[in-house]
Amino acid sequence: MNETALSPEWQQAARFLQEHGLRFYPRSIRQAGEASIAFAKHDEQGFVVCLQPLPMVDPSALLRLGEVYLYPVDWHNYLAVRELLSLSPSPCDRPASFGTGDRLGMVTAAHLQALQRDDVFPVIAQQSPRELVRTGRDFREVLLSAVCGVLETSYTGKFGADADHIKHEQQLLQAIEAGYSMYTIDLSDYLRDVTRLTQPEIVDKMRTLSPLSQTIIRDHANMRIRTEGGEQYVLEAERLVQSAITFEEAVQRAVRFDTMLKEHLTEFDFEVSIDESTRVTTPEDHLYVVEYLRRSGVQLWSLAPRLPGEFQKGVDYAGDVAELERALRLHTALCRELQGYRLSLHSGSDKFSIYHLFREATAGNFHVKTSGTSWLQAVRLIAQTDARLFTELYRLCLLHLEESKQAYHVSISARQLPPMPPADLNAFLAQPSVRQLFHISYGVLLEEAGSAIRDLLTTHEQEHYRLVTEHIERHLQALR
Repeated sequence: MNETALSPEWQQAARFLQEHGLRFYPRSIRQAGEASIAFAKHDEQGFVVCLQPLPMVDPSALLRLGEVYLYPVDWHNYLAVRELLSLSPSPCDRPASFGTGDRLGMVTAAHLQALQRDDVFPVIAQQSPRELVRTGRDFREVLLSAVCGVLETSYTGKFGADADHIKHEQQLLQAIEAGYSMYTIDLSDYLRDVTRLTQPEIVDKMRTLSPLSQTIIRDHANMRIRTEGGEQYVLEAERLVQSAITFEEAVQRAVRFDTMLKEHLTEFDFEVSIDESTRVTTPEDHLYVVEYLRRSGVQLWSLAPRLPGEFQKGVDYAGDVAELERALRLHTALCRELQGYRLSLHSGSDKFSIYHLFREATAGNFHVKTSGTSWLQAVRLIAQTDARLFTELYRLCLLHLEESKQAYHVSISARQLPPMPPADLNAFLAQPSVRQLFHISYGVLLEEAGSAIRDLLTTHEQEHYRLVTEHIERHLQALR
């Protein structure tokens, strides 16, 4: 919508806001009950813009510029208007869903431009405690940034908010308080390494398993799984025992988290992540985890298994594609057998070579998570517009590489990277090792050079949006 298509009242309001240094977004204009509202920004602060006061908002919370009323998108005002403006996250209502983490809190509008053109449920607020620490944010701030994107694009559909990779109760409570709709419980820290146990030790551990675990083993030993392609797999009792020893403590923790959620919420999407471990998830692991949760009263929405091969950050899949395809067929056969949940692909950014396998195996019933790939589009824009800033960011990446690697599984080292970037920055950034370097270094870069990064991205906002939208659309097209 251009300014000439606006009503006279909004044309006047737009000019007035721009004269006072606010960025006004004509496409954001929409009706909210009897009120007509729009969205504007000053620096990174978002505002709901009205031509008349909103009755449900505390008058002391508004700012008035002439005949225009501004409500800062802060937590207090969000709570007041979230129902009127359809700003509350909700559980997923479609077979396919797609998560777009926004580490900068600046590109939800670009994500929505891509996602609302596709038949996927958008999960637009998605951050883990690990990312929150590195970006200096909290669950509330992440949600407010996503809400600003919703307002900016005039999106009125449903959307999700994912408290990603939750490991501790306090993290869970903070996300509940912020009103998230999806909770990804990461069990990777609570797995027992069965490969370190001797056979007598395994026998001893088996005797101490809970009655529920022992029942699951008895009920499913020698169970046959049939894939859509006709392949058969027999669940082995010995492997089920190993799965129970490996996962029992972890799934008991997941049950406790589910109980906490039910004490506060009536509906939510509950995802379990076992992908961030060295143990490739076997069919026995999958069966045991899902059955333990189901028999404990947990309504599982999604399971993220550890698939064979390498799902490293910011680069395509590396591994035996035939082995991956077989694993996907077996996992989706289990999903059909046990019913009620979907497979989730974590570290889903830029895995273009295997998206078609994932889509076909799951028959379009899946969840995919991306995050760092949108941040890399910001880095790409910096490389295209400010070589000096890019070079400084690269220097910081190298300086703090070992620190950044502690939180992420990547195989890069300083020895394989040059001390200074070459002249062709676009080609340089396309190299897998450089993509991974910037992918994991966002924390230190935002801490050391956040203001310069944000200023550049604000100045080139539309180009930033275009790069992100096109990149997410590339992911979605590969998943169709």
